[in-house]
Amino acid sequence: MAFKKVKIIQLVLAVCLVQTASMYARNPESINIDTTTGHAIKNGASGFNVRIADKVWSYTHPDFVASVKELKPGWLRYFSGTMGDAFSSATGQYDLDYIAMFDHQKPYLKGHRFTEVKGPHRVTDLYHLLSEINGKLVITVNAFSETPEMVMELARFCKNNNIKVETWQFCNEPYFYVPNRNRYWWNDGYDYAAKMQPYAEAIQEVLPDAKLALNYTWDGVWTFMKEINQFQKTNGAYWNTFSKHSYAPHTGKKETLEQAYKRANTKLLEATSPSAMSEIEDYTWKDAPMIITEFGVWNSPLNGIYSGIYNVEYIMRQLQHTNTTYVAAHEVSNKFLPAVNKNIVLEEAFKNNQQIDTDTIVTGIHRDIEGKTLKIYHEATNNSNFLYKTDISKMVQVPGLKGIEANGMFVQTYKGNNGFNYLVITNRSEESNQFQVNINGTPLKETLLTNYISADVLKTRNPDIQETTYKNGLITVKPFSISVSKWKTNSSALTQPTIYKASIEKKGIQLNWGEVGLATAYKVYYGTDALNLNKAVTVKNKTAFLVEAVEKGKPYYFKLQALNKAIESPISDVVSVTFNKPEQPEIFKVSRRDDSVTLFWKSVANAKGYLIHYVDENGKDIAIDADNVFGYRIEGLKDQTDYQFTVTAYNGLGRGEASDKENVKVSSRIPFSPRNVSAVKKSSNTIEVKWHSQDQVLEGTSYNVYRGEKLHEFTKIATAVKDTVFLDNNIVNDKQYYYTVKGLTDAGESNFYPNIATAFSAENNDKITIQVVETKEDGYLVKVKLNKLQLKENDAFGIIINNVSYLNVEDIKIEGTRGSEETKQFQAFIPLSKVKQNSNYTIKAFITKQGKTLESALVNQHIATK
Repeated sequence: MAFKKVKIIQLVLAVCLVQTASMYARNPESINIDTTTGHAIKNGASGFNVRIADKVWSYTHPDFVASVKELKPGWLRYFSGTMGDAFSSATGQYDLDYIAMFDHQKPYLKGHRFTEVKGPHRVTDLYHLLSEINGKLVITVNAFSETPEMVMELARFCKNNNIKVETWQFCNEPYFYVPNRNRYWWNDGYDYAAKMQPYAEAIQEVLPDAKLALNYTWDGVWTFMKEINQFQKTNGAYWNTFSKHSYAPHTGKKETLEQAYKRANTKLLEATSPSAMSEIEDYTWKDAPMIITEFGVWNSPLNGIYSGIYNVEYIMRQLQHTNTTYVAAHEVSNKFLPAVNKNIVLEEAFKNNQQIDTDTIVTGIHRDIEGKTLKIYHEATNNSNFLYKTDISKMVQVPGLKGIEANGMFVQTYKGNNGFNYLVITNRSEESNQFQVNINGTPLKETLLTNYISADVLKTRNPDIQETTYKNGLITVKPFSISVSKWKTNSSALTQPTIYKASIEKKGIQLNWGEVGLATAYKVYYGTDALNLNKAVTVKNKTAFLVEAVEKGKPYYFKLQALNKAIESPISDVVSVTFNKPEQPEIFKVSRRDDSVTLFWKSVANAKGYLIHYVDENGKDIAIDADNVFGYRIEGLKDQTDYQFTVTAYNGLGRGEASDKENVKVSSRIPFSPRNVSAVKKSSNTIEVKWHSQDQVLEGTSYNVYRGEKLHEFTKIATAVKDTVFLDNNIVNDKQYYYTVKGLTDAGESNFYPNIATAFSAENNDKITIQVVETKEDGYLVKVKLNKLQLKENDAFGIIINNVSYLNVEDIKIEGTRGSEETKQFQAFIPLSKVKQNSNYTIKAFITKQGKTLESALVNQHIATK
């Protein structure tokens, strides 16, 4: 009897499967590819931000190298995001003086400890790693703690080492360093744009054709973007690229999976929509090139299959826009990350002042879902530079915010240059459907080779990559999935190669380049005339070649072409070196800190590395090989002792001439600079300059105050100020002033100045004034006075609070009620239910008249909850 029941069940299932297959066969939905239209994209458009400073990994760690090679991003970002704000591009390490400039120092101090143990994170090492995947480089300039002079030397270093930078981005998330967050790096977006101009000019002096990007916004920080636009309208744009970060589904609230799912479905489409791009162009210019150096979900209930799908779909949707250049997920080492956390090993080594080779610490690799989805997606982006127009006959709908459904699928077709085309499909729904793939109205007859990742339920965390094939263009889209399908074509091309390194060796010039897919040989063109490379050699099955037929003292120029039996690639950009010993470097900056001295020098062409020489306190000659950097920290020196340092460049032909000697007295009495300098105009002839002292201050510390009418050009106007406030009464009304402050002890001044404060007047926003914030038992009462304004019947008014305890951009609006003088006052109440414990909130008052909103000045108006 039981046997018969099983047979009946099997029969029913078989009938159902036949009926389902018959239904799909009769009337499948369609994906339609039009190869007659589309637009170009950058080859390797998808990349990563990099954050490994606070991990065991470095650019040379075998497990990190293996991760990057497997993920194969099209590009990587140096030196990462927020962790780059106190990082020295010269030394490849964290600088304690840089760290002292920030209020929240803990993560940077960890980065300092880790790079002290594992060694510098050199841009040359990252570029070498990129050569192994034929990847590109983007640099985020640390304009928080580095000066234009230091950034010019970074640009010179890149030029001298033939390091190609696709884009230079100015600062990581500058919009979080403004007065309403009690930070005074820049007063607003206009001030940020003004302060970045000296950095742009420094780079352009070395690299006139550099791509330069202001970092405009994070989803929701539109005010900063509009203020940058005001600078552009007034002064013109010295930059040529727009950049942003995007964490569209992020919220400061704790959400259920269901609510987070709805939020992400809505916000994904909003952040990548044509209207979002139109708004960007409204505040930049038509067809402004766009680079996104960080994006992600950052909403913890969605960690898992959804975040994996989201990352790929976000990039694809941004690539719909013809002005999108590069898009980077945040970040490579949380896509593939150490399987075993060995951070304690580094902490113990730092504590015990031990030197260890961290590249020998085996961590293994944990492959997260976001890494897996991007891994299979990168095959398409790394082998394509064109998108075909693609649409879908029936769109799956998924729940969104406010009860409004959103599109739950996306399709995109990539014209491959490797003998394949690629169809990428994302599905954020629980539905499964079959589709007929059509090309120019005709069903695709080729076999689809497909990698996919899917899940039956949304809460699935980390499913594996699967492989399958589909015949006759009939493809099944599984629930909660991303699939990358490819089919053979008769079209292929060789991408333009890149020469990553040209180094001078004893017997000649060593060239290294990245491997080009489908290439079987490479042709090296070279000569002493850049316009006439009259020599050529063909290299087979290798990505390196030593050019031996060179003469000392002559400059050589090189280009490269990839070849196979059928086709040739475009020729690479030119690189050049002179076959000679390197020239004399120049030390341009010295900093002292406890038992250490950091030297900064101007790099020279043709150098393979640099040697530092000095005589120690015992009369012993010390030589240090600093490798290829333009700054180095010498430690373990004796306090209150004089030293002389020189720097010498070397290459395969030997050493050049040593720099002039630099006399330095080591001292543990060098103070840190203060932090968070502000300058507020109090009257027509008085500006109040304030700063925060460090938590720990050396005995006898005072402060020197500097003022300038041009950025980074200062005159000392006050010496040995004991307080943390100074009134500058010697100003001219309507003239722009900039201020900074240095610490001072008997050993001298601090090594660097902190942020530059642009003097601004609260009077500019005095039409609305927050008079008082009263703490009540059940919340906070905010009383607002209107100056030169009156409330009218249709006006909207109230306050806006924003939690500035962490990187959050959600404004919470609270409506106001009219005060006793109905036209000149109002008040608003912030209930405790609207705020989180142990948080800081800024408060702005606002009034909206006929669609135009005015806000109060943002000066020390905040509440701190307990």
